[in-house]
Amino acid sequence: MSDVQLLSLAEAQQSQDWAGLCGTADLFAHPTWLAIERTGSGPWVPSGNSCLTVTKGGHMAAGVTLQQFDTAVNDVIVRPDKMMRSHPAWSDLAQEELEEALLPSLMCGGWFNSRILDTPGTPREEAQAARQALIAESIAVGRRWGSASVVYPYLDAARTELRADLREAGFVEIPAPNRHVFHSDYPSYDEYFDQVLKKKTRNQIRRELKRFDQAGVKTEHQLMDDSNVENLAQLAHNLELKYGQQSTFEQMAGWFSAIAEHTRTSVFTAELDGRLFAMSMWVHYAGRMYGFHCGFDYEVGDRLHTYSVVVYRLPIAFACSDPDTQHLEYGVGGDHAKLTRGTEAIPQVLSVKPLTARAKAVIARLQDVPDGLAEPVGMWV
Repeated sequence: MSDVQLLSLAEAQQSQDWAGLCGTADLFAHPTWLAIERTGSGPWVPSGNSCLTVTKGGHMAAGVTLQQFDTAVNDVIVRPDKMMRSHPAWSDLAQEELEEALLPSLMCGGWFNSRILDTPGTPREEAQAARQALIAESIAVGRRWGSASVVYPYLDAARTELRADLREAGFVEIPAPNRHVFHSDYPSYDEYFDQVLKKKTRNQIRRELKRFDQAGVKTEHQLMDDSNVENLAQLAHNLELKYGQQSTFEQMAGWFSAIAEHTRTSVFTAELDGRLFAMSMWVHYAGRMYGFHCGFDYEVGDRLHTYSVVVYRLPIAFACSDPDTQHLEYGVGGDHAKLTRGTEAIPQVLSVKPLTARAKAVIARLQDVPDGLAEPVGMWV
């Protein structure tokens, strides 16, 4: 007999069954990341969170993470109202209308790759029954927590069985950005550079690196720890301010400290005249590096193509040389820049279930996608 349970983050973090469900599938469901979430630090602190599981015969058969977000967090990465408005089909809708209709919203399945975790080798009918039980209970949790909507925002389009179960439960699919993954299975960076990049891109990168050399910029790979976390957090906070986010430096510094404490995290940096002015941050997990933050000092490095170097050139060169890294997770947004660097674009959908009359009215309007605008949106971030 199956039993559906709602676990606290502490209970899931301490559970060997939950860790077994996660396997190598997704960092953001694993106990490693739950330890960070438990600190309650950072710019994306949910108003509520939990882990939902189906147990059969005394062992977990499937599970999904739950996080509820409201107006206390204003970032597009977790807010379905902002996600939807970033699509050109609905950019004319009032932000306030979407916000009032869809928030609070229960986000299921985590960042980068929304999914329901299950035990490999489970018979198809049992796996489907477990998925359907979790979907039904996630809706029930959403109602109990006062959510206006339930969303799977980063749902791989190839997960046809999960998509069918969600549609059966009344979820609506909205066009979403592609997820980008770089597969670093090249003998060297030089071979990648020569075989993957077009001549125009190669020449552009050479010019960018020449400008760095001429300016005297020093680049470096290092691990994030107590010695550098505040300087890195300040660069990330600068980026947040530029794009109108509400997070504070203290939130970002606390977030970075928690990430450094619980994970192995690489940063690729640029320094000019002894002043750190650019970085990108990558969390290591199970052969993948997740690109999670970048940041800049906008008073330094004028006319240098810093983003190209610290976000693409340095991480890709590292991944091509590191035997423990097979993939770089670039997430969503910036299709052109990522595709020209050789990423794989994985089609995604945003799956949303309205729980209130107002949410249903808004979602009904969003279902009517104008001709020519049904393709994935290129940018959420």
